Amino acid sequence: MLARGLQKYHAKLCKNLSKLLTKSDFIKPYCFDKKHFTRKRKLPFQTVTLIILQLLKSSVKSELKSFYTTIFKVDQVVNWVSDGSFCKARQKIRHHLFIDLYKYIVRQIYTQIGVKRWFHFRLLAVDGSELNLPSSKELLKKYGHHHTNSIGTKIPQARTSFLVDVLNNITVDAQIESFKTSEQHMLMPQLECIGKGDLLTADCNYGHFWILKKVLGKKADFCIRMSLVSNFVKDFLASGEKDIVIDWIPSPKTRENCIKNDVDRNPIKVRLVRVDLPGGNTEVLVTSLCKQDKYTFKDIMDLYGLRWGAEEEIKKYMQRLMVEFFSSIKQNGILQDFYANVFMLNLVSLLAMPIKDEIHASSCHCKYMQQINWSSAINDVRKRLALLFLRSAKKIILIIESIWKSFKINTEAIKPDRKFPRDKRKKGSRKKAFIQYKPVF
Repeated sequence: MLARGLQKYHAKLCKNLSKLLTKSDFIKPYCFDKKHFTRKRKLPFQTVTLIILQLLKSSVKSELKSFYTTIFKVDQVVNWVSDGSFCKARQKIRHHLFIDLYKYIVRQIYTQIGVKRWFHFRLLAVDGSELNLPSSKELLKKYGHHHTNSIGTKIPQARTSFLVDVLNNITVDAQIESFKTSEQHMLMPQLECIGKGDLLTADCNYGHFWILKKVLGKKADFCIRMSLVSNFVKDFLASGEKDIVIDWIPSPKTRENCIKNDVDRNPIKVRLVRVDLPGGNTEVLVTSLCKQDKYTFKDIMDLYGLRWGAEEEIKKYMQRLMVEFFSSIKQNGILQDFYANVFMLNLVSLLAMPIKDEIHASSCHCKYMQQINWSSAINDVRKRLALLFLRSAKKIILIIESIWKSFKINTEAIKPDRKFPRDKRKKGSRKKAFIQYKPVF
């Protein structure tokens, strides 16, 4: 009964989104001109949006043929719309549409579907990455010149930041800016998504006093790895303690950073945890969870390990979704593609939620617990995205049933405690190798 109810809910969600894309009141704010998409055309607003949401990873012409063949069930080769017409039509739509669409999915997940929590916290992790962009004058002007390839072409590069709910595989917020923008400052707008009941985890790039102050200002909690070069951490390591609660009194340099970032300089009570890793390495974690009897040393150590979920989500974007395969050389088109990828991954996570626990339960007798094969899952949803929006509610339910069945069949083993040494060389000097996770297209 529960699964049947969720099928109906998912079908209704898809139909509601589909209807929104046809309403003039909804469309107008996302058009660059009030006259855009007012006349009947071969490429209406809804069609253009769905084609972009389906992700354009091969040539635009091939994707258009595939789209119309799927929708109209045509056996013959179709050439109904030119790639030039589509490229002109997509530039009439503001990229903000795709931000609002993926955030609509996020809101639906949290308001309508139960989610997993760590103790009573929504467990969030933030991490950044870099994207190579197509070379064009517009992108070079916006994102800057990062490097030059072997034939002298200037390559722009963007920096991205993802705020991820690691227990539920949800990208709560995604940012893309110039490579010159730091990950720390890209976190600032993402803090608007954080509040009471949230717990933020991050690596040492975010282990600054002023950032922790900002998080506490949102009434959220944190567990962040610290850099070992600060005197505050050096004093803790020299003490020989492994788990202490202490007042962090900012140093003169830290006070300067607080003034620069408009943060008060009052001391904060934090908990420092020392974790000795195999191989002689040491990590120091700083957390606002100061109740040592409620959150044990092992709890904090395991908590930071869960941060790796953000790395896994970024891997999905980079390797499985091939986010760097952009279909435009204009800034608006780049942003459309970027946020369409975020929408796709959140939609797959939404559809996968009822199935994940079933897969875990059914694999109890196996050597390893099983989980959804994300490459297969993304491909299943991507190829049926337009059908999920354009078919009747009854047919959408049948499509969702087939997707769930495929999720259950196509699984992969969870192999615990796997560790691989990090390659710390510069990216250009690392070994070139085939990616282990093949793209889904």
